[in-house]
Amino acid sequence: MSIKKTDWKLFQPVFPVDFVKKRLVKIIMFCLICLMAGGSSPAIGQSGRGQLPESKKKKPERPRLPDPLPKVRMPEQIPQPSDDTIRINSDLVTIVATIMSSIQIGKIELEREDFEILEDGVPQEISNFARDRDLPINLVMLFDSSLSVAQKIAFERRAAAKFFERVLRPEDRAALFAVSTDVAVLQDFTGNTKSLVNATKQLKAKGATSLYDAVFLASDYLNATEGRRVIVIVSDGGDTTSNKGLLEALARAQQSDAIVFSVYTGNLNYSQNLRDLAGERALETLANETGGDVIRPSVTPGTQGDEADEQSLRELDLAFVSLAERLRTQFTLGYFSSNDKRDGSFRKLVVRVKKQGLSARTRTGYYAPKS
Repeated sequence: MSIKKTDWKLFQPVFPVDFVKKRLVKIIMFCLICLMAGGSSPAIGQSGRGQLPESKKKKPERPRLPDPLPKVRMPEQIPQPSDDTIRINSDLVTIVATIMSSIQIGKIELEREDFEILEDGVPQEISNFARDRDLPINLVMLFDSSLSVAQKIAFERRAAAKFFERVLRPEDRAALFAVSTDVAVLQDFTGNTKSLVNATKQLKAKGATSLYDAVFLASDYLNATEGRRVIVIVSDGGDTTSNKGLLEALARAQQSDAIVFSVYTGNLNYSQNLRDLAGERALETLANETGGDVIRPSVTPGTQGDEADEQSLRELDLAFVSLAERLRTQFTLGYFSSNDKRDGSFRKLVVRVKKQGLSARTRTGYYAPKS
């Protein structure tokens, strides 16, 4: 089959060749421009062009602070043994001895020769001796006002009032600290019993218990005073939020020559499951190591009604009278240690009374000066 020349015209393009070339050039140019624009977009993004202005960007939301703001408790520095353990500017070691009697005797009269002091088992020569019955007492009462004693706080107020009335003399001074999560001074040193009793009315049960912090702070508080130094704790002995530990608090009390007495208000039920034994032991440790004592009413306060509380208050009244007598039968002994090392070490003390039926309650040791 052959094709005629006239039929060949049917296969020729409809558009002129020049027109097609121009259209192809335009299409190619358009594609090249698109490719170039697409490839340059990262560079545009990196240079910052084409982005939203800073003022129109969505800023991240800041977290809201709690209301009210929480209290921040900054830990104190760990106490180090220092020359605070000695009241005089020399290396004289002083000991306050409370005389205990196992027999009925009249007025206790003792002389220097009636005492013996052992430091780490080595006898020491007593160089200073004084009767303390006429020296003023500086006393800090630590009143547990945490939620753990909420049902006993009315009883504790009355017990504190009894204590101030029975123990303080006109020449003595006392301060009142409220002990909960934080430690607050409700009444600075004063000899006015009425002011101290009124201060107890400000006490309200709240928060946890920072008892060891309170002992630590009370010891520092007493360091600026002259005379005998006493800390009285009215508490069940529990501690939950202190920055200080028991041993740190005890060391500070020993360094300030403070004697610690406690009025125990915890559960006296014989079942150990219902007693805070750790709290009891803590109060006993603070008392025994500083020459003090723990006073316990026979009935747990605030748990068995008004009649039981009245009985407990009568017991405490008698105990406070006895305590006041003991504070009047104190002697101060002083000696220069035969151990002349200034190493800051803890040295054990034993004080003996040579008269039959009498014994001395003192702190168990002291921290040597440190060079």
